[in-house]
Amino acid sequence: MAGLEGMESLQLGSRTFQNRIEEEMKDINTLLLSAKTGKWNDVWRIFGIPEKPKKAYLINSIPENRRWGVLHQAVYWKDPNILQNLLKFRACDSRIKAKECTSEVGKTSGMTALAISRAYGCKEVEKVLLQHECNFKEEDEEIDTFQPWHADIEPNGFGLIPVTLANYKNTFHPQKIDPQKSILSVLGDIFKDLNTSENRWKEVREKMCDSLYVVSEESVAQLKKCTSRQNFYEAIINVYTEESTYLYTYVNTALRRQQESDYKPSAADLAMGPYVVMYQTLLIFWGQLKRENAKTYRKMLLTPKDMEKYQVGVKFTWLSFVSSSVEAKKAMPFPTCGGVKGECSVTFIIDNTAGSMYQPRDIEKYAKYTERERVYPAGAKFEVTNRRRDNEKTYVTLKLLSS
Repeated sequence: MAGLEGMESLQLGSRTFQNRIEEEMKDINTLLLSAKTGKWNDVWRIFGIPEKPKKAYLINSIPENRRWGVLHQAVYWKDPNILQNLLKFRACDSRIKAKECTSEVGKTSGMTALAISRAYGCKEVEKVLLQHECNFKEEDEEIDTFQPWHADIEPNGFGLIPVTLANYKNTFHPQKIDPQKSILSVLGDIFKDLNTSENRWKEVREKMCDSLYVVSEESVAQLKKCTSRQNFYEAIINVYTEESTYLYTYVNTALRRQQESDYKPSAADLAMGPYVVMYQTLLIFWGQLKRENAKTYRKMLLTPKDMEKYQVGVKFTWLSFVSSSVEAKKAMPFPTCGGVKGECSVTFIIDNTAGSMYQPRDIEKYAKYTERERVYPAGAKFEVTNRRRDNEKTYVTLKLLSS
């Protein structure tokens, strides 16, 4: 039986946040059903208007019981006006791909809205999509790693994990979720259920693979081979460290995108959501991943502007999963995937003695490569305690904070 390390610590926090998982789940289900049945006024009621959006960050959702997103459904209705209005929302990702499925025109698995419009012979709709410039440009993939300490994302109901839990609520947490619970507490409930229910892990695996299919078929193939809960947990870690799939790049870019003032997850971000939920849950609660108390090292290449943010006394958050090593010489292999890259070499030396649930975990036993790797759960908070220059290199000492 997997350990339940950390469960007793959930009550130590001094703040209680509301979550909107139940509310968002209802809105997502209403959105997809309304789009499917052509009730677009109900869709606009939730999304608002492009100039004044309400919950446009849900626009790329394809929840656990659906195969197409709202944009795919708009193509099906062959109404260019509806499609044009959806595409005006900055959060709308025209690259959104359907899950594995078959419709009256044949297999539409992995198809974009444009591909589906061609399969259905919708010339006017196809023309609209061809003229549209995607809101998620290539430069969006390079996102600042630094997030100010004061910015609370998940507690306010935003962020990839709470939105994913709303999309896959029945898979991860079939029971009603108390809105007073923090997201961390909800993840604790999920982990406990995974380890006390005989088949819950299988249900989660299937839905996770179903969603991840449009991002990394290779990772899905490996995850589907799991025959036990233990194998499943191990595989989640292993696929993260498989460099050929670039899964870690996609995952951490998605998590860094949360810092945007008008949070707008891309379709691929949301497709990785169930995987992110599981990896975060394992890093925090799985007792087989030992917490690291010793120093760890992480090397990054940053722009001068980004590097200057790390000044003594500054507190900040790293929103993504952060790899580090207990050996300074092995810190080199950890690139800043999806982050701001530059010419300034910075080595972070991190003090992990604080009794925090965000201490880095030893994943070495289950990783693809032996790099003495320790991974911080997403959202770990730090304080800069020292900074020095040596031979044109910068060394920044950090202290992991307890909360």
